[in-house]
Amino acid sequence: MYKQIEGNIYTIPVPLPGNPLKCLNSYVILDERRSLVIDTGFRMPECREALTAGLAELGVDMRRADIFLTHLHSDHSGLASELASPGSKIYITREDGRRIDEILASADNPRVDEYRSFGFSEEEMAHIDDAPSLKYQQKEPVPFTYVAGGDALCYGGRRLLVIETPGHTPGHACLYDKANQIMFLGDHVLFNITPNITTWPGFSDPLGHYVHSLMDISIFAVRLPLPAHREVTGTMAERIGTIIEHHGTRIREMLDILDANPGMTPYDLSGRMRWRVHGRSDSWADFPLTQKWFAVGETAAHLEYLLCRGRVRREFDGAVWRYFAD
Repeated sequence: MYKQIEGNIYTIPVPLPGNPLKCLNSYVILDERRSLVIDTGFRMPECREALTAGLAELGVDMRRADIFLTHLHSDHSGLASELASPGSKIYITREDGRRIDEILASADNPRVDEYRSFGFSEEEMAHIDDAPSLKYQQKEPVPFTYVAGGDALCYGGRRLLVIETPGHTPGHACLYDKANQIMFLGDHVLFNITPNITTWPGFSDPLGHYVHSLMDISIFAVRLPLPAHREVTGTMAERIGTIIEHHGTRIREMLDILDANPGMTPYDLSGRMRWRVHGRSDSWADFPLTQKWFAVGETAAHLEYLLCRGRVRREFDGAVWRYFAD
């Protein structure tokens, strides 16, 4: 199943079973000479069947098609190595491509020590490898074709400018069709949900980078924003303002909690905050563990933002990090 967006741009809805994101919008720029597929879905049967069926209906032959990955997350990159033909290019930024290669080459989860230091219990840590980000990642490394900001890709008569937008991942990127004022956003700007911003090894101040990247794309004229999840509501300028305000509200909430409860871990702090999962407010005790990884990672990213700006300090007690408002 597919839907025509405009001209030779189509979207294939790829289901994400058991995930609150519900669905990935995989985009296709159709051309009889060489098409471009933007993002692929998890490496799981439901995603594979939906994407390959949609491509078949569109008449896309992967021997004459390439893939652009907006970022490394497995709901975007998981099927890339299976979908690509031997002659297909798989575009990604060097930063995110390198991290995928490191994940595939490592026998151990590189985030274990980090998340243990955030305050997860050993019982919870035993399930860290069940996170979809690892479980449904592509199985085999592939030779990526690296792109960087300012590069241009040409498909279906469209010139697509690569815009690096680090924050959601260290190497996230968008594609911009200036002539038609269309932007393929990946997870950089989502309209019905707020993109998750979490910590990354070797990538400092992810929230600061993310806000800066939002400001970077705000200068582009965008008539048709195309996010990787859900629908578009309102204008992109309005949504960027709302997202920035959301993070400001989160920061103020955290500082108020830390003022009243000094020495909290990221896990403890997350448990005191207001969250919405599956469209409703949930207590921390009822939170699915798969969502706790995201929530605590986001709390840690906000704490790092405050740490970089001298608004909080932290102490390591030998097992976990504890934070104090300054």
